Amino acid sequence: MNKEIELNQNLSPTEANKRIQIIRQTIIADGDKWRRKYPILANNNFIGMSILLLSLAGMIIGAYGYIELNWSAWFVIPFVAFFSSISHELEHDLIHWQYFKNRKTVHHLMMFTVWLMRPGTINPWFRRKLHFLHHKTSGTEQDLEERGVSNGMKYGPLRFWVMMDTFIPNLFKIMFLAPKGEKIKRTVGILIANLPFGFISICLWYSVIGFHGANLIADSLGTTIIWSEFMLANINWMTSLVIVWIAPFYVRSFSINIMTSNMHYYGNVTNTIEETQVLNHPIFWPFQIFCFNFGSTHGIHHFVVKEPFYIRQLTVKAAHKVMRENGVRFNDFGTFTRANNYFTAEQQQSNLAKA
Repeated sequence: MNKEIELNQNLSPTEANKRIQIIRQTIIADGDKWRRKYPILANNNFIGMSILLLSLAGMIIGAYGYIELNWSAWFVIPFVAFFSSISHELEHDLIHWQYFKNRKTVHHLMMFTVWLMRPGTINPWFRRKLHFLHHKTSGTEQDLEERGVSNGMKYGPLRFWVMMDTFIPNLFKIMFLAPKGEKIKRTVGILIANLPFGFISICLWYSVIGFHGANLIADSLGTTIIWSEFMLANINWMTSLVIVWIAPFYVRSFSINIMTSNMHYYGNVTNTIEETQVLNHPIFWPFQIFCFNFGSTHGIHHFVVKEPFYIRQLTVKAAHKVMRENGVRFNDFGTFTRANNYFTAEQQQSNLAKA
């Protein structure tokens, strides 16, 4: 058991609140320090729009390189995925009204653009409601946002599928696991939330994967599949669209979801210290690259909601120090075997015995 886990077992509400305030004050002070040093950092609107345009340009360059310059798909997919990952952080800030709060047309245009850049995500205006609920109910059954990306599930094929594709497998979860009276309501909700880009993504993704996968299997068996004229006439542009738009989304989606679903806890969470951990071990870097260091920095957001993501990257050193000193866990790999529960079964029994 590491020091962070020992530090924050059985914290009283008074002690927890004291530590939370220390963490918040330190993070806010360090953010203010960076703004004094570089005044441009206070201009959220300019920085947010600049980052959006640069990340969108990166995605367009990747698409142009594949379509017109014959760049390899194996290069283009991660190249585009990296830039689309930035748009996820922008959407998160937009959900918290960090950019153009007083210029609603620009704000909503940015919301639409970052949604288009990540076509398999749910409607961001719908996600705003789920995200605010997440902050109120983090670590509990009511936290629909995190549960929707596999937080709290035992590891197996279904969890890996949910981390890759949050649409189709969540429909399966509703069919088999939702209470009988909730099935229709929840099914309608997830269908509406994924209109229209979620439907476009799954149609293109599974059609192209199915086509090329089936051909590979047929070739290995020494046979040939006779496809319809429609499929043969459209598969080339469908494949191109998957490579430059859809496949990068799924690379990014799996990376962010394996990070967020495991750095958030599910069960036995009683305060902000217990809501998240920091995942910054080098083993996670293949995923961090495609979610903009989310596993290392998102825990900061739970203590200071108002900071945009680029400030969190700057305050990470000071934030990690004070978070570690006050009991936030770092690289608690046990979460992968506990279905993200904050305590092991033995710790839960011990805590109950002491209560």
